[in-house]
Amino acid sequence: MGVQDLEKLFDINQQIKQIDKENHYNFMIDTDTKEGKTRIIIDEFGTWQKVPFLTEEEAGEFRKKGFRQFVPDLIDFKNKVIIEYQEESKGRQGVLRRRGKINKKGHDEFSDEDKDIFYELAKFNQLKIWENTPPEKQKEELKEFLKVFSSKN
Repeated sequence: MGVQDLEKLFDINQQIKQIDKENHYNFMIDTDTKEGKTRIIIDEFGTWQKVPFLTEEEAGEFRKKGFRQFVPDLIDFKNKVIIEYQEESKGRQGVLRRRGKINKKGHDEFSDEDKDIFYELAKFNQLKIWENTPPEKQKEELKEFLKVFSSKN
């Protein structure tokens, strides 16, 4: 994760704080420092667990039990909300994803569709913010998303 990516995540978090006047949300940011603040494991039954520190051996044990590991960009564990910042490639820098979006990172264990399924199983609400969407539209989507889920709680 580059500096620009982190800046965007911190910018999104600032926008959340401006929208969320009542401090309903408490998002954590994946700073990609291997500390795993946003790491979550989920099994096929929707059972989930926050696991900030996970050795390779522990990860292997969880895998044997059917859990899969995810590290979302922003997550609020209490309210079960995930926000992913989706980067899109320009030109031929990436490969197409299943639904026609271009994936340039290539380091995820699971496709976006797989992540979506596991997040849904664990009853986490997810917003994807696309890099190539104009900033004003991104802000409006974020505002609407937060409004919907803050009213449910």
